[in-house]
Amino acid sequence: MPPVMDDTPTDGFRHHPRWLLGVVAVACAQAGLLLGLFGPHRAFADLLDDRPVLSGRHPLHLYHGTLGAEAFRARGATTVYDPNFQAGYAKTPVFDGACRPAELVLWLAGRGYSPAAYKVGLFGLLLLVPLGFVLAARGAGLPAGAAVLAGAAGVVISATGPVHRLIDEGEIDYLLAGLAVVVFVCWLARYAKWFGVDSWLVLAVTAAAGWYAHPVVWVGVLPVVVVFYVAVAPRQELAWHLGLLGVVAAGIAPNAWWLTDWVRYWWHREPSPGEPAPLPTWQAVAGGPSDYAALLNSVPFGVPVAVLSAAGLVLLWKSGHRGAAGLVAVTAAGAVALARLSAEWPQCAPDTPDRLIPLAAGLLAVPASFAVWAVLARFKLAGLVTLAAVAGVLLLGWADGPTRPLASVAQVDCRPLLVGLSGEQDELVAALKRHTTPEARILWDDGDEPRPGWNWTALLPVLTDRAYLGGLDPACGVESGFCRMQAGCLTGRPLAARPDAELDRFCHWYNVGWVVGRTPAAIERWSKYPAAAVAARLTEDGRPVVLFELKRPRSFVLSGSATWDGATTTRVTLSNVVPDREGVVDLSLHWADGLRVYPSYVNRGEPDWVEAVDVGDPVRHVRLRLPGPVPRLTLVWENR
Repeated sequence: MPPVMDDTPTDGFRHHPRWLLGVVAVACAQAGLLLGLFGPHRAFADLLDDRPVLSGRHPLHLYHGTLGAEAFRARGATTVYDPNFQAGYAKTPVFDGACRPAELVLWLAGRGYSPAAYKVGLFGLLLLVPLGFVLAARGAGLPAGAAVLAGAAGVVISATGPVHRLIDEGEIDYLLAGLAVVVFVCWLARYAKWFGVDSWLVLAVTAAAGWYAHPVVWVGVLPVVVVFYVAVAPRQELAWHLGLLGVVAAGIAPNAWWLTDWVRYWWHREPSPGEPAPLPTWQAVAGGPSDYAALLNSVPFGVPVAVLSAAGLVLLWKSGHRGAAGLVAVTAAGAVALARLSAEWPQCAPDTPDRLIPLAAGLLAVPASFAVWAVLARFKLAGLVTLAAVAGVLLLGWADGPTRPLASVAQVDCRPLLVGLSGEQDELVAALKRHTTPEARILWDDGDEPRPGWNWTALLPVLTDRAYLGGLDPACGVESGFCRMQAGCLTGRPLAARPDAELDRFCHWYNVGWVVGRTPAAIERWSKYPAAAVAARLTEDGRPVVLFELKRPRSFVLSGSATWDGATTTRVTLSNVVPDREGVVDLSLHWADGLRVYPSYVNRGEPDWVEAVDVGDPVRHVRLRLPGPVPRLTLVWENR
């Protein structure tokens, strides 16, 4: 007979408080691994300094997190209009939704732009991973010792290759949403078996966190919840049904303030790559044993964990925790099926399976931990082996040497993130501040291939107090990113094929005063442009970078006249505004729905918008019609 787990508190930490020391030790092990992400010495000084994380899209999340946190403090919303990139664009929950964790931690820090606060927040959020596994294990009914063993497994899973790639790329929203799914599924089973305040609170808090982290992932859990409800609901009383409805409300209501913007700006998402492709056949999706072995082996010891989890699910079922066994099995199977579908469907990003397999591994780690615990309990070795596992992850986190021999044995990825600007990048920032002014934009060459720390340029407005075309995100597919220079092309057309007259019109429409060439094609073309003069020659990653100064009038006002007093995420201010003969003032600024002009007698009707027809920009520019001179005029984006 398998050991019977008791779902009462006698199996938990309240009656076995010594296992809380194991939870603390697991958290300490995770802290050691996380400190290794920010520097080789595992020092808190690396965490608390002001060097930004440059890996993946971390710089973009830091920049947008700063904008969103400041906007939330000012007016209770994180959607803003940013004039410092792309001639003005709307930062929404759809474009760079992964910045929400950064917005939260920077808002809590209350210090505006702060790389240190961002790193501390990243550290704190990732520290939740093993604690989430402990909590999930208790929800599934595992005793305290087995829950600690699951926490140790969570430490290892958080350092696997796929999870490390999520961290390196800055996709913390996916990681946190997946952790929320693991906890939610396990506690949903507990809610059905033992309806109480504690299970309701865990579900409500987890649902709120999951919706905040990534709503698409959370919507994906809906089929599991529906199946669970249909199977369990007929046997429950009214209070149980109302409580589950309350969990749904507790998840959505605290997030309604930003989910409304998420729905409103859904069109702002990046387009799907390529032409629509049909779904693959079910035979291709089903695959064969080798396909599943490849998926499982993307995490360390994937096949043995799957075998142990199968045994653990059987033990859970026989021990009376059928809801937990069924929910974990169904959700993990769903994650694996989606991973197989995404691997065969060309419309899905190549790394999609790497996002789903860690979720399946996290779910299966819970029954696998119980299988180990149950077998060892027969020989009175469960506690001893769990302590050994905790000691092992502590050694992995704090005592692994420079060559990481323990990480190699555990088959985990402990490479540090890229932190801090290089000396060449510091020189480039200094040159921009020295040779440019805020009176015009800088056209930034987004390059022709990814480089280490490729997205560091998202921090340029903060580092230099200048406005840019390009640099925000070279892979951005939204319309406002049209006016950028990348891979030897300007707005998608080869630079070499553009005559000087076209460059003249482009620089006029977007008020370009300087150009930064980072590829041979860009440097060659702008060197031949009559109005361009070399202001500085630098290097980045050993490659030449040339800063060109354009000898042309600089003004954000394209017709009429005005003094451009400044542009922030809250307002654009003009003074001494005088319309042209037709009574209009054209601005080198993208229009965004929700822009309002004060004083209110300024006409802003749709017929008065102007399209950038000379360069084919899909986003219209701002045109204002005035009855006469205005001493002061303010553009405010009211997001409505």
